[in-house]
Amino acid sequence: MKYLAIFLFFILTNHSFAQVVENIDTLSIDDYKMETLYLPPTLNEISALEYEKEDKNVASFWGLNDSGNKPELYRFDAKTGEIINTIFITNAPNIDWEEISTDDNRIYFADFGNNMGNRKNLAIYFIDKKQVDFSNPKQELKAQKIEFYYPEQAIFQFKNLTTNWDAEAFFIYNDKIHIFTKEWSNLQTTHYVVPIDTTKKHAAQKLETFKTNYAVTAAYINTDKNNATNGIYLLGYTKDALAFINWFDLPKNNEDLFFTSQVKKISLPLGFTTQLGQLEGISVLATENKICFSGEEFNFKGFYAKQVMHCINNFTN
Repeated sequence: MKYLAIFLFFILTNHSFAQVVENIDTLSIDDYKMETLYLPPTLNEISALEYEKEDKNVASFWGLNDSGNKPELYRFDAKTGEIINTIFITNAPNIDWEEISTDDNRIYFADFGNNMGNRKNLAIYFIDKKQVDFSNPKQELKAQKIEFYYPEQAIFQFKNLTTNWDAEAFFIYNDKIHIFTKEWSNLQTTHYVVPIDTTKKHAAQKLETFKTNYAVTAAYINTDKNNATNGIYLLGYTKDALAFINWFDLPKNNEDLFFTSQVKKISLPLGFTTQLGQLEGISVLATENKICFSGEEFNFKGFYAKQVMHCINNFTN
């Protein structure tokens, strides 16, 4: 939360900046019903959101807190916000955890937050789903580690909130890790891929860049082409603290390029983070036609928003 406060101080004392993107359709949040669930204090710096698909007994989400907090994954009830499972990761300190994603077999979480631009220890961890015991409210597990770096980055000097080598967003697709940078000065995102391989430190492969005009804080993909919510989602906020979701069609032929001119792009302004919370997690409940996004507690210069999850119902109706 402290980084958005610094970011807001900068924009409140400087010029206004809004999202301007060509060839993109814009929706109105007023056309949707949004529900709000306040989360417990344990999740006051929630930086990730992933719907739990395996447990059919209770609707729930996975979340985590970012830099300096306990190295724990939390599963919470989608209706009450109550934490029902806590997994302590025994071998992964929380330097700056960001984002959770899953595939059929694993739960992934990233330690690649890099607000200062000086980190050389970027990693993504995973645990096997079969290790998770839903009946055990507190569990300790060891994670496996995938290390990577950006080969284009040559300078690692301390640059507070001006670096283009920060990241808070990724998902799993085509058996690869797809990373979306949070570029503080360029206000765009660069799409990288890293293999799911723990045997060596990988050079992230740069694929494409998209001018969001906001800082990207979360990403999600729904690959079910028979579901109306299929596509790629990016979440973030502008220098005005205005939050956005961008929604892209799935790429044709299952390719790894998402931002080509042929892909349909939709923008949904959500409102201000000073009211919604510092938004850093997004997940899609495809069968319920619902999009949910989470926000950290926000408290700065008279603005306050509690840690929260918002859900947009009937998104594609």
